[in-house]
Amino acid sequence: MNTQSLIEHTVLYSLGFLDGPEQAQYESALMAAPPAVRAHVQAEARRMADLGDLLPSDQPAPELRDLVIAAVRAGMREQEVEQRLAAGMSAVAGRITPDSARSAPRARRYSQPTLSRVRGVHPVWRAAAIGLAGATIALTVISANVRDLQHAAAEGARIAELYKDTGAEFVNAALFDTNTKRVTLTPVASGSAGQAGNAVASVWHNPDWGSARLFVKNLRPQAGNEPYRLVVLDADGNIVREVAEFRPNGELQDIGITVNLATESRLAIYQSIREAIDTQPVLLSTSPDL
Repeated sequence: MNTQSLIEHTVLYSLGFLDGPEQAQYESALMAAPPAVRAHVQAEARRMADLGDLLPSDQPAPELRDLVIAAVRAGMREQEVEQRLAAGMSAVAGRITPDSARSAPRARRYSQPTLSRVRGVHPVWRAAAIGLAGATIALTVISANVRDLQHAAAEGARIAELYKDTGAEFVNAALFDTNTKRVTLTPVASGSAGQAGNAVASVWHNPDWGSARLFVKNLRPQAGNEPYRLVVLDADGNIVREVAEFRPNGELQDIGITVNLATESRLAIYQSIREAIDTQPVLLSTSPDL
């Protein structure tokens, strides 16, 4: 037997689970092992057999011992009676109940049932069970690590895609530069806003950039592919100037524009400047994030 086999057989030996030939083989192998190996085997067997952390720390009530032992002995006696009945024996002893067990002599009440020896488990099956348990633990740890790696990879991919689509300069300035200003445009409650659907837009500006950035999302194209126009409004909602015109594609768009949000923070997107007097804007700026 190798050291691992000696450790496993030591635990089974202490529990009385080895049959005659297997027990003799184990005792012979243990006595033939060097003293250092025997000491290591005994220490590991004690560690594997220590169930202290798995057992409850509370002490049971003293009277619970009598009830448990009485119930066990009653079950044993009932099994014996059933065996007698199955064998056709007419002389059957009376059943033992917890009350009758308490009234029995002390030696009978506190005698412990002995564990009968059973045939030992084949070493191949034992090794397979231990290997399966180890593989299960290893696969659980590996699955947790793979899940963490996938989550980290997904986060990194989203950040990389943001840098790729909008540029590292914009991302860094938008997230960390206090000089960056933003104005958000949302659909107007009535009028031509019905054509905007769930469209949104935002304008970002930083003094260090060559131009401001207009981001438009979910804005449907007009009939005939007519352009939309981004304009600046005064305090009364009148158009001051046209900033840019663009043709949306219904997806996310990034458009360079010239605007200074420090002085031109009231913005709107119209379908047509020519009809702006009679129609409402599609998207109108909310309170600027300055």
